[in-house]
Order: sequence, then C-alpha cells, then structure tokens
Amino acid sequence: MLDSVDRKLHIAIEKVAKPYRKPNILAEYIALQLENRVPFRKTMKKAIELAEREDVEGIQIQIAGRLDGKEIARVEWDRG
Repeated sequence: MLDSVDRKLHIAIEKVAKPYRKPNILAEYIALQLENRVPFRKTMKKAIELAEREDVEGIQIQIAGRLDGKEIARVEWDRG
C-alpha cells in the first residue's frame, strides 16, 4: 500500500494459472520476441506450440509489417 498526498493506492497481484491460454499474454510474448529480432516464423511456431501445450482448441496468428527488415510490408499468418 502506498500513501502519497492523501491518496491510497491498492495493488492486487494475482498469478495466472495458464498464461498461454490468454491471447493478450501470448501477443505480448510474440511482440517481445519480434523486438528482440527473433525470426518471425520461429516466433509464430513457438507461440502455437506454447498454446497447444495449454490445450487450447485452436489458434490463429497474423503478423504484418516489414518482416525481416525487408523494404516492402507483407502479412504472414499461421494457425494450429
């Protein structure tokens, strides 16, 4: 609990049981990998593998932009 200028702030942290079942967490993982210059195909395959380990029924990933630093933008997608 923080106390500053007559305001109290309560922060609740909860553990996510199966994080890769949540699309937002999986999207953050993919974005972090792309920022670290990991090849996008490898990133997509790893994200699908992580989701399938969590027993999801299906997953579809779409990445768009200047992939691999190419001059022209394109869209790549994969599903599992």
